[in-house]
Amino acid sequence: MNGVLIQTGEEHHPGLGIAAARAGKHIFMEKPIARTVEEALELEREVRAAKIKYLIGLCNRLAPGVIRAQELLPDPWITLGQCTDLVSGQACHNLDLIVHKFHQAPLVTVYATGGHCYDLDPHLAADSFIATLRFADGSQACYIQHGKAYNALMSKYSFQLFGKDRCVFLAKRFKECWLSTTLKAPDFGYTFSGPDFSPADTDPHYKNVRGPHGYMGHYDELVALCRAIRNDTEPPMTVEDGRHVLQVEKAILESITTGRVIDYVEFLSRWGALQPRAGKDAP
Repeated sequence: MNGVLIQTGEEHHPGLGIAAARAGKHIFMEKPIARTVEEALELEREVRAAKIKYLIGLCNRLAPGVIRAQELLPDPWITLGQCTDLVSGQACHNLDLIVHKFHQAPLVTVYATGGHCYDLDPHLAADSFIATLRFADGSQACYIQHGKAYNALMSKYSFQLFGKDRCVFLAKRFKECWLSTTLKAPDFGYTFSGPDFSPADTDPHYKNVRGPHGYMGHYDELVALCRAIRNDTEPPMTVEDGRHVLQVEKAILESITTGRVIDYVEFLSRWGALQPRAGKDAP
C-alpha cells in the first residue's frame, strides 16, 4: 500500500495524517485539515519531513465551472461569496477559492461580524458571519456564511466576481458559470453537462467516471494526486494551503469576538507562518 485516504472527522485528521506520513504513505485528506492551527502546523512539518505527496480535499478549486470563471475574469476587483451549512465543513472550501484561486495578492486585513443564529458549530465563536478580506493589490472579497438560511436558487454556495467591465456568476454549487458585460442577457453561459462530462483530451477509458457530483472537482482532485505521485510533482492543494485556510477562518472568528480589524500578516506571525503562493492554477 503506497497511500491512504483519510476521510474521518477533522478531530482525527492530524493524528492519522502524522502516522501515515511517518509510515511513508502518500495522503489524500478530506477537509478541513484540523481543528487547531498548532495541529495543522505539526502535520505540515511531518509531511514535509517525510517527503511524501499530500493533497487536502479542497476540491472546488478544480471544479470545471471554477476554472472557467477564472479564465473569464482572472483578476477580480471584488469577490462576493455566500454559503449555507456548517462553518467547520464548508467555509474552508470558499475561503480557499478566495485566497488561493480568485485573488492573486497576499491577504492583508480581515474584518468580520457575526454570531450564533442557527444552533450550528457550538465549538466556534459563530455559525453565521459577514467577513471582508482585503488584499495587498487593493482587491477585496466579501464572504457570507448563513447557516440554515437556504436559498433554492443559489443552492449550497455561489460566487460573483466583479471586474472593470464584467461580472462572472458561479451559480448552483458551481454547476453554472455566467459572464455578463451589460444589464441585458448574459454574454456567455457554461453549464456542467452531467455524469458523462470529461475533458476533451482525456483518454477514452476515463469517460463516465466523474459521477453525478463531478462538477465539484472530486474526480479532478484524485487525478491530481495520482499525477503528482507518478510525476514526482507538487499536488495543487498542499498541506500549507490547508493550514492557511484554517488560519484565515481563525482570523475571521477572532475579528468577530474582538470587534477588531485583524492585521493578517501580524496574525500569522504568532506561528511564524507564511502565506502560500496565491493564485495557483489547476494542474
